[in-house]
Amino acid sequence: MGGKGKPVPAGAGRQAPRLKAPKPKSLEPYALIPSSFYDDGPIGLCYFDPKLRYIDINKWLANINGVAVKEHLGRTIGEVLSDSAGGVEQKLRQVIATGEATEAKTEEARTSARPGIKRTFQHHFFPVKSPDGTVVGVSCAVRDVTQQQAAVADVRDTGHLRELEDQLAQSEAALELANRDLEAFSGALTHDLRSPLLIVTNFTHRLRQTLGTSLGKEDAADLDRIAAAGRHMMHIIDDLRDLGDVSRVEIDREVVDFSRMGQEIIDDLRARFPSRAVVFEAEAGIEAFADRRLLEILLINLLQNAWKYTGPRADAWIELGVVEDEYDVPIYHVRDNGIGFDNAEGETIFEVFERLHSRSEFTGSGLGLATVERIVRRHGGGVWADGVLGEGAVFRFTLGSSATESPEG
Repeated sequence: MGGKGKPVPAGAGRQAPRLKAPKPKSLEPYALIPSSFYDDGPIGLCYFDPKLRYIDINKWLANINGVAVKEHLGRTIGEVLSDSAGGVEQKLRQVIATGEATEAKTEEARTSARPGIKRTFQHHFFPVKSPDGTVVGVSCAVRDVTQQQAAVADVRDTGHLRELEDQLAQSEAALELANRDLEAFSGALTHDLRSPLLIVTNFTHRLRQTLGTSLGKEDAADLDRIAAAGRHMMHIIDDLRDLGDVSRVEIDREVVDFSRMGQEIIDDLRARFPSRAVVFEAEAGIEAFADRRLLEILLINLLQNAWKYTGPRADAWIELGVVEDEYDVPIYHVRDNGIGFDNAEGETIFEVFERLHSRSEFTGSGLGLATVERIVRRHGGGVWADGVLGEGAVFRFTLGSSATESPEG
């Protein structure tokens, strides 16, 4: 053949006039196309003989391989590309054995031309046959599909992102529905359950007054137990309502005088229990940047606990204080010299309805410390407790990274 064109097997490769390996005569009948298209087209083209030796290769693919065109001719692919020839050789032998075209899966590789860059290539292999159908060679087309693969990945990522967005929207809708159910439940606690309990406790009190001394000791004790159970249930309802409110309300931080808030809560306890003589110590000027209403619920629960569990002691004292850790994060604490607890049980005391003592020993709903934990968590902080049986307990907590950061700061 002349040097102005190259034969092309049906649908794919072509035969070059520039051959140093023996040229199969079976390639000569293929149509000719310009050499410039063959050499400069944005696709790799090459031919192999049955012994897997390069018969021809265009400049594009030679540049990708990082080896000159003339260094390919007459050599096997294993001799030219020893590191990445295995998969291609397998496909070439398959085409020679079956006489059928095949497409290799996309493969990632680092070529000699760009050793530091991983590219993705796609190979197509076509048999070149003699008139009698004998396979006398294989034409190969190689495409660099790196950008296409990246575009597909972007599309998949976009689709995955949309899927995640849909899932998030569904979760938000479910959360909104759950919050509405929780609000309805809170309303039921506040009204529907409190009303019958008020009837029970009020009529019990009225019956106690009406019957007066005519009641026997057992009957009077029974009425007292009914009234006490009603009051306890009212306490649980109030605490459940607080626990639900804590989970729903938006956090509205402001600078709160923690020392003053603590003193006001202790003053209220002293007014309700005038027979108790409890020493209260609070550092002056303790401040926190937190939601005022939630912080008050937190401190009421902690100080009421301390007040309750120091009950058996004649020299009871309660301390409210704060220290800063090595990162200048304030750690607040409520300490007392009450009955304490075993630290082995310390991890469970913040769970809902978890109690370390029976209700006959100390009253309570089992919800106070769970509410404290939830308030602290809503502020992005942490809470933990340490106790010594018979000596007292200390509850420490933080209120998140912005606990002391006022809007002006």
